[in-house]
Order: sequence, then structure tokens, then C-alpha cells
Amino acid sequence: MSPTIDNTRLGVGSGFRPATLIGALLFCAAGGAQAALINYQNFNDLSAFTLNGATATINTGGQGVVGPSGARVLRLTNALGQSGSAFLTAPFSLAADASFSSYFEFQFTNPINGGADGIVFTVQRVANTAGGAGGGIGYQGLSPSIGVEFDNWNNGGGDGNNDNHAGINVNGNMNSVVRADTLPALLDSGSVFHAWVDYDGSTDSLEVRLALDANRPVNTLMSYTVDLVALLGQTDAFIGFTSGTGAAGAYHDIRRWVFTGDYNPITDPDDPGNGGNGVPEPGMLALLGLGLAGLGFSRRRKAR
Repeated sequence: MSPTIDNTRLGVGSGFRPATLIGALLFCAAGGAQAALINYQNFNDLSAFTLNGATATINTGGQGVVGPSGARVLRLTNALGQSGSAFLTAPFSLAADASFSSYFEFQFTNPINGGADGIVFTVQRVANTAGGAGGGIGYQGLSPSIGVEFDNWNNGGGDGNNDNHAGINVNGNMNSVVRADTLPALLDSGSVFHAWVDYDGSTDSLEVRLALDANRPVNTLMSYTVDLVALLGQTDAFIGFTSGTGAAGAYHDIRRWVFTGDYNPITDPDDPGNGGNGVPEPGMLALLGLGLAGLGFSRRRKAR
């Protein structure tokens, strides 16, 4: 029996549109295939997530915290010496060509001792763990996995001696296989960043884009060739975010997140299920009542 959508529990008013259901997992009929669409325009409801480490203690009551804009955000870390993560409790199938497209909006505020250490968008084999604190950004030691880091601390040569960079990391290793040393703005500036991570399983191509607005850039920030199914050793994966702090820290917030289970770059994150990224109107809707669980810690220094 299919689960039903309880609009009252979700806090959705009379202006509710199925295509923009906050926090719902939608199934969009597309030529006989079904692509999962995850659409969090805010984080009023975290019931679909497993929260680990510091993230579980920050976001209480089954919802995110109130962020700078007044909307609820998924706050991964908020003090010194932390490691935390949030992963969707339900595994995502990487069967067939394993493609996906993801958009997320993030912000670092309230820097402590200069601000650190950043966030990592992560694809891995379990949901209930967080990796190393500090320079580990909650990702270190998570293997097998692939991660896209946005790092605001200089850990020396492995970071290109750069305290404002992005990287693609493999198997919990913080030495990025690809790194971008020039970003649109300082991660510590309090700016709202918009990131796109797209994986085309037919070509094994992973692409990352970053901007200061919701207009998807033509040019990539980073790209990497990887067979995700071969890397993970299985066809199911857990998708989410990690973060860590050490002797410096900050509020590391995910403000919204859209994820679709095919290669279909998201061009309208405000309304992704209504043609905004080429996904047709949903043929059916299913809000999966998913669970919570949790737990996860390492350290670092700043070059001056």
C-alpha cells in the first residue's frame, strides 16, 4: 500500500503545488522509467534523514534550525571540535547507468577563530556515520565514497596551501583528486553559494559548478571521470552532506537541496518538478516516511 501525503503534517497551505513539495520524495513518470526527485526548499521536516554526530544534536525536534534568512536550514556544525553528517535514510539505487543531478544552496556564517572547515557533498555505502573532525570535514575515513568538498581552511600542500578552495575526494581521503583554487567569493564571507553536482553514468563523468546565484553556469568548476558503481562495489548508495570543525569553526548550513535520479541538470531549483529541469509533471506522488539514527571525529591547523 502506497503511503499518503499528509499536507497538514508538512505544514503545506492551500497554495501547495505537488511539484514543489518541500521535503518530499517524488516519483516522476518519464517514458516508463521512474526518476526519484528529492526537493527540499527548506528543512522544516528532517524525518527522511539520518543525522550523525554534531548534526544530530544541533537539529532537534525532527526539523532544521532557523537560519539567517528566517527559514529552517540543515545546520551540520556550529561549534569547535565537531564532526557531523546528514544522509537520506533510504538508499538511492545506482543501477543502470547510475546517473544523477543535484543542486544545493549553502552558507557559512558565525566564523570562530577565522572560520573552518567546510562541507562535503557525499555519496557512500552507509547512512549512519560521520568521518573525521577538523580538516576531515566529517568526510575523512568514509570509504568507499566520493565527495565534493568546499573547504575554508588551509591544511598545507594537500589543500594547495589555499584556505578557499573546492575539491573532488575519493574514499575518505582529504587529498583531492581534482581541486579548484579560485572560487566566486570567499566561503567565509557569509555569501550564499549555489552548487551543482551532475553525474552522467553513460560517460562516467562527474561535473561540479558553483555560483553566487541560482543560474547554472555553463562552465564547470571541476570535472572527474569515475565509475561510481565500480568505486562503491554495489548499486545502492546513501546521499548527503558532512562537515567538521577543529580549533576554528562556523555555522555550516545547507539552505535547500534538489536531487534527481537521472542526468538532468537542474536549471530551475525553485520549481524543479514542474519542468524546471526537464522532469515532467509527476505521474504519482509518494512521501516516504523515513527514519532517523546516528553518530561520528580528527583535527587541523591554519597556515598564515
